[in-house]
Amino acid sequence: MVSRNWRWRLSWCSMSRCTSRSKKEADALTCSCHRRLRLGRAPSADGYGCTTAGASSPADVSDVFSCGGSAAPASGRSAMASASMALSSPRTFRCAGEQAMQYDKYGGGAEGLKHVDVPIPTPKKGEVPIKMEEASINQVDWKFQNGIARPFMPNKFPFIPGCGIGQWGEQLDKVIAINFPDGGGLAEYAVAQASRAASPPPEVSAAEGACLPIAAVTALVALRTAGVSLDGDGSGGGDAKKNVLVTAASGGVGHFAVQLARLAGQHVTATCGARNAGFVKGLGADEVLEYATPEGAAMRSPSGRRYDAVVHCARGFPWSAFAPVLADAGVVVDLTPGAAGVATALRQRVTFSKKRLVPLFVSTKKEDMELLAANGEGGEAQGGDRIEGWAKSMTWHVTGKIVVEMGEEE
Repeated sequence: MVSRNWRWRLSWCSMSRCTSRSKKEADALTCSCHRRLRLGRAPSADGYGCTTAGASSPADVSDVFSCGGSAAPASGRSAMASASMALSSPRTFRCAGEQAMQYDKYGGGAEGLKHVDVPIPTPKKGEVPIKMEEASINQVDWKFQNGIARPFMPNKFPFIPGCGIGQWGEQLDKVIAINFPDGGGLAEYAVAQASRAASPPPEVSAAEGACLPIAAVTALVALRTAGVSLDGDGSGGGDAKKNVLVTAASGGVGHFAVQLARLAGQHVTATCGARNAGFVKGLGADEVLEYATPEGAAMRSPSGRRYDAVVHCARGFPWSAFAPVLADAGVVVDLTPGAAGVATALRQRVTFSKKRLVPLFVSTKKEDMELLAANGEGGEAQGGDRIEGWAKSMTWHVTGKIVVEMGEEE
């Protein structure tokens, strides 16, 4: 179990170029480039503002979300302190005026999203009514649109996506929730199962909370599945310190997994692109492998360590790529399993293989969301348009998390 006395810090980290700095400086800094755009309308002509990763208090977060082209205040605190956790790197996209975003058929990508008026949903027994503030965009959202679960999900159209939610309940205090697989988060009003809704502490904003239900919980479950003890005191729960590999470590799930493993006292090796190497190192990774290097391509630890546990968030790596770098009883938890991966996992179970590939199937627990939410604070954000956000998620090259902000433009 993760210790509740951890002090995690949300650092909205963006490697985007800021117009007020050179590219070299921007790539070396944690930046916040907030762009005020209306969801479903033409982009505004505001400029960009840039700030370093000092805006850590809830007040600073509010200023970042509300500003348009002006720099947010910085508190002067370090972006990453020892034993801290940068919970997410969301890019915030405003949803103003209308009620919901939906699509009416499989496929279509970002351009298939439509901004429409919809009836306010009525909660059923066991559900809570929600006046939305924030929702995260996750890979599962656009994978459903692409038909990965056809014809079961979506099982009817039009469909409102959005499975990860940070929100205010009309009959409850502020809550975060998972609406998987039903979606509905990209709207001004939604409903959620009470059993899948958790109450974060006051200092956690809706945007911060929206990053947790899908990505952070997935990282937590993946590490547990891989046999990584998460007691938070660095002892590994009495077990020997494990060598953990996290692939695609700068993404939504990956950057949570790096920090959770590190905070649990494990040795962490991470893979990412060259532009995100500094970001991932700042999250606490002991070793960072860049994809383009021979070591990165082969996932070989510079220290020669073999991995006891792998949280595999990337695509396109067959089992044969992991087998040489695993310890004798090493486990690879695959977040993106294909047919070949599932077949490999089944074969290994039949043959009682010590080295194992485990496709991840996440079972959401309210307690996990409460645990993660209880330890978050601070943050900065980068803004843009909702079409841009959906399309960016589909590229598989997002640093941190993407969230959509609901409400009227001020």
